[in-house]
Amino acid sequence: MALATSTQVEAVAAELTGCADVIHERLMKAIKRKEIERADAQLIFQDEIILRQKANGLYIDAANCVVAELAESQKSMMDTIGTAKQRLKNIKNIAMFIDLTADLIVLAAAISAAKPPAILAALKEIKKDSDDISQSTKQQQ
Repeated sequence: MALATSTQVEAVAAELTGCADVIHERLMKAIKRKEIERADAQLIFQDEIILRQKANGLYIDAANCVVAELAESQKSMMDTIGTAKQRLKNIKNIAMFIDLTADLIVLAAAISAAKPPAILAALKEIKKDSDDISQSTKQQQ
């Protein structure tokens, strides 16, 4: 079961922090390549900060964020976040990039609130976003 121990919550927090690192890296590339407008870049930087804050909060409150009765395995959750992190590295479509970033923030907030239905909904959205990005990438090739 996912998020059943504080150690599992900390592992998810670490993975979300890794996603924030990738968001920053990809955003910097987009800025240098002039792929993104200044206002959009600023919004994504703010989202990156929010994701980092949520992840840091999970570290601090790991014991309080243990979720009972979450019908999802820890491996499945980590795989979903890991896939999202990989998609963030290569995504070309800024709107999809923003959407995936927002869904990661929603996941972190749902975990922090220890709300299984919200966690599952966020994971579903992240999986959908990752699949959409993968399809988009294949079509561009």
